[in-house]
Amino acid sequence: MYEFRALLDRFWVTRAEDRELYFSLKRALPDFRRLVNELLGWNLVVNEYVVKLEKVPPRAMPWMGIQSFQEPLDYCLLCAVLLFLADLDDGAPFLLSSLTQAVETFLGEVQPVDWTRFPHRKSLVRVLQYVQEVGLVLVYDGNSALFGSDQNQEVLYENTGLSRHFPVHFGRDIMECRSIEDFEAFSWEGDETEQRRRRVYRQLALAPGLYCSDQTQSDYDYIKNQRGAVGRNLDQFLNGELHLYKNGAFFLLSEGERCGMTYPGTRALSDVARLLCAQLREQIVQGIYPRRADDTVLLSRREFCHEIEQCRARCGNGWGSQLRACSLERICQELTAYMASWMFLEELDGDILLYPAVGKLVGNYPASYQNEPGEVGDDEPLEDE
Repeated sequence: MYEFRALLDRFWVTRAEDRELYFSLKRALPDFRRLVNELLGWNLVVNEYVVKLEKVPPRAMPWMGIQSFQEPLDYCLLCAVLLFLADLDDGAPFLLSSLTQAVETFLGEVQPVDWTRFPHRKSLVRVLQYVQEVGLVLVYDGNSALFGSDQNQEVLYENTGLSRHFPVHFGRDIMECRSIEDFEAFSWEGDETEQRRRRVYRQLALAPGLYCSDQTQSDYDYIKNQRGAVGRNLDQFLNGELHLYKNGAFFLLSEGERCGMTYPGTRALSDVARLLCAQLREQIVQGIYPRRADDTVLLSRREFCHEIEQCRARCGNGWGSQLRACSLERICQELTAYMASWMFLEELDGDILLYPAVGKLVGNYPASYQNEPGEVGDDEPLEDE
């Protein structure tokens, strides 16, 4: 169902920005309310301004969050900006200087900011660009990005009034929360069976998959026992197929379907990840890296970087120019973070834990590839296995 995928893919749909989709969603609400309320247990915000699905995950994971944010300070500043906007009338104009003064006051005892410091200004720029992107403010005059190089830069904004619909509504007082786990606990209501069902559907809807472990054994058992119903429900709204293995479950979209970020993607790192996975699978099959009882493989960080170095030596001339110019250390850092975000691996203290997906989603250059510079063009795909 296109309407549900649109809500899953976007933070929200506003009447001002996409009037046609907004009304299409309102008409389609009866068709997917059961999925949202009963199976996922999410709040659905519908009013004269927005339609918003509050996509609370079953558990917080490192790759979740606002993709453009880089530091914890970014999130602190966002909260301060939301507090500032909450005191303004809808449509009220305001200047950047008024905002920065208010932010200093709000964060004075929590996270002091100093606008003479470049990192603090750049952090606010990222926040301002984000709130513009999601429609919390409009820019009438000026450029937010210029504040990064000049603390005296002035910009004229308008408050759209959408900020009041931005926060997640937990339905209870959050002031006593002291950890991520405290917030996660707010997500679960009902008996144990209902909680488990909602964890499963949220995980398969938001994450690349679910691996079977001591922590997730009951969720995996639910999928195994209810695989027909789970597969049908997800297929009805997302159009795909549930794949169940002895070590995990994955919901894969049908060919041609897109919802949110997809793997493989168009980034050069996506191709490199598949090349590396093919190489790692070969090494594991040969017994160079032993598999554990749960089909995971533990490598030292040095061993993992060595495999990347070998992959670059074998296939590097087919990589994009930017990756070819990067140092090995930089490639290791970026590729590790990218593969962790797709649940191929997990970073442990000094080690890399490879998950079973490493052996399932692989690719190679065509057999004719000879590792000559520029041999593989940007429009020539890898051969999947």
